[in-house]
Amino acid sequence: MTEVALALLRRGDRWFLQRRDPANAVLPGLWEFPGGKVEAGETPQAALARELREEVGLGLCEARPWPVLDGPIRLHPFLVETQGEPRTSLAWGWFTAPEMLRLSMPPRNTDLVARLAAADLIG
Repeated sequence: MTEVALALLRRGDRWFLQRRDPANAVLPGLWEFPGGKVEAGETPQAALARELREEVGLGLCEARPWPVLDGPIRLHPFLVETQGEPRTSLAWGWFTAPEMLRLSMPPRNTDLVARLAAADLIG
């Protein structure tokens, strides 16, 4: 089973999303929470720290596990606090909940937005 760690990074009422490369064969151009695959022998939290550093240029300060989303790909979301400013070659931004809901996102990322709203973490 493929496992993926995701960062749910918030500043005020805005959440960080990055846009997948439009040339990518998988989900091209969709907006998503940053993260990546958990490698063999790696914990989801270690994968999260590595992916944030490699893909977004952020250091991980704190990661609180959020309930796992099971399926063909198991998602391990974490509510995170980071240090630094995003540095990525991909398009990115800070979005409110209504803005996120207007973006083209992978279905499971949209599910996460709904779960965050249900938990009153976003308005």
